[in-house]
Amino acid sequence: MTTFRSGKIRVETYLRQSVLNDVVELEKRVWSREGYREVNAPMLYFELAYLTNGLILTAFDEGVFPPEEKAEMAREDSWYQGDRPVGFAALFADFDERGPFWYGARMGVDRLYRDKNIGEAILAALYRSAKERNITRVRWTYDPLQSRNGYIYIHRMGAQVHEIGFNYYSAVFTNDEFNRNISTDRFIVEWFINTDRVRDRMEKGILPVHDPSIINERNKLNEIVVDPDGLEKGGETLVFDATEAPLFVEIPYNQDRILKTDRKRAQALRDQCRALFMHYLAAGYAIREFVVKKEPSGRIRPHYRLDLDPRYLDIDRINL
Repeated sequence: MTTFRSGKIRVETYLRQSVLNDVVELEKRVWSREGYREVNAPMLYFELAYLTNGLILTAFDEGVFPPEEKAEMAREDSWYQGDRPVGFAALFADFDERGPFWYGARMGVDRLYRDKNIGEAILAALYRSAKERNITRVRWTYDPLQSRNGYIYIHRMGAQVHEIGFNYYSAVFTNDEFNRNISTDRFIVEWFINTDRVRDRMEKGILPVHDPSIINERNKLNEIVVDPDGLEKGGETLVFDATEAPLFVEIPYNQDRILKTDRKRAQALRDQCRALFMHYLAAGYAIREFVVKKEPSGRIRPHYRLDLDPRYLDIDRINL
């Protein structure tokens, strides 16, 4: 049993019986679910992950909020009394033709603890746990239009993407405020633990420096425009016949605002980006970098960088 500490956050890599009920309740709270039946990861889910050589990580507050503020939180919501988990990750043991790996099935952070480095602490503990147990590969999925996750997973952690799943999850598993009534397209992420790109980022803190000026009219595959009301939407540009590398796909900076304001617009934007990802990933490109361009106006424009996957360079490429 191992405990990792990152600043004022404690992450446990073992599933205490006393925490089991709490982590199930936290899962419900993260996705605003009512009733045990609708929970994606009920008690058996966590137990199976833990008992079959997977991994359960639970994060706890050891001073993220000062005592007086924590006491006020507890007066408003009794959940915050005592030492309850504020974040979790559940990974199952799996294997394919390339060998064993961990599959990240679920990860969540309490709403009041978002932007408090809880997710980063959990992922750091995941990396160290994988090293300790000789797990060389971790796979998971995420929404490609969540710019924060793209930045963390691709840029900060060194993960990479070779495939995308169209409407990956059924409505049975996505009856929550984020995914209800919208297609659940997901990147399938691979994190190769023993590679230099991952080791440099996770152990040495060395992150790649990108020059945003490399993004130009010749290599941009799309454009996100902003309405007078400040809401992002897909522009008219969609390029499906590019042959150079690198290429760039722009995604919205704040997809959550679009989802809350206009889900029809959110779906239209999702359709555009998904079509580009499916086309170019199938044509031999891979996503290994995430580039953020900040304009003089202050607008932040995130992009995925697509490079030709070396595995495809020695075979006939698919016609674009």
